[in-house]
Amino acid sequence: MGRLPRESRPLDEQDPISTSTAAGRFASGGRVGGRRRFFRRRVPAEGEVRPAPRASFYILPNLFTSASLFLALWAIVKVSEGNFVDACWLILAAAVCDAIDGPVARLTRTSSSFGLQFDSLADMVAFGVAPAFLMYSNLRTLDELLPNYAPRLALGACSLFAICSAIRLARFNVQASTSEKNHFTGLPTPGAAGVVVSAYLFVQWLERMPFYDAGLDARMLTRAILVLMVGISVLMVCEIPFPKFNRIILRPRNPFNTLVYLIVGACVLITFVGYFPLVLFAGFMLYIGATLAMALRRRPSASPIGT
Repeated sequence: MGRLPRESRPLDEQDPISTSTAAGRFASGGRVGGRRRFFRRRVPAEGEVRPAPRASFYILPNLFTSASLFLALWAIVKVSEGNFVDACWLILAAAVCDAIDGPVARLTRTSSSFGLQFDSLADMVAFGVAPAFLMYSNLRTLDELLPNYAPRLALGACSLFAICSAIRLARFNVQASTSEKNHFTGLPTPGAAGVVVSAYLFVQWLERMPFYDAGLDARMLTRAILVLMVGISVLMVCEIPFPKFNRIILRPRNPFNTLVYLIVGACVLITFVGYFPLVLFAGFMLYIGATLAMALRRRPSASPIGT
């Protein structure tokens, strides 16, 4: 009895390399419709163990992460030289680089576990260590009201800020693909550093304004940043969901209203460019205040006793 045609044989008797089915042609990397495929996929032999995939390393997004880390180290050098204002701007520039590397990795499809870990380590230096060292170096000598206690208070508040930043980043690495996919659980570290840095820039800007009251002690305002740092540290490790800027801008619920808000914000920034420290600090505080207001609004009200 003659051999059946290839198409009439059972699927398990067909040659996976020469079969005419679409799955066989895909596995063999053969011709489909008279055209050769652009890639081949080798069919593993029975019992063959494939090697574990190597960790991917992509240059472009990690370049922005490296730039963020470099700017943070530069800011620390500026702090050691006593140039606090330049250090603030360098930390803000590091935040811009940190905001770019994530979208670049997603748009170019070069996201990797290595990039996630590298980004968290860079964020710890840029938004945990650098702002804490900046404020400690600035506040440890302001001990007119509390002699011998100002350095200790500054060290305690700045250490709390850095430790909470590390906890926040560690939690982000664990929850990056689950609960933190659509929002941040707690205030993100770039936002926390932005609040502290913009507050310091706001105090320095206020001293240069002609309407500044000479009777108002700017050092008292600077000491208030210590209290602000404690509050920001608590917000970093809390469970309050903070919205992501990329989801608000790139995937808004109402694109038209988002476009209008962005245009209005750009016009306000251009109009009051001389008041940039004030606008920057107000923007960060507005983001935190609006998030806390939404969290209180979503909080279920307690039912009356006896109902």
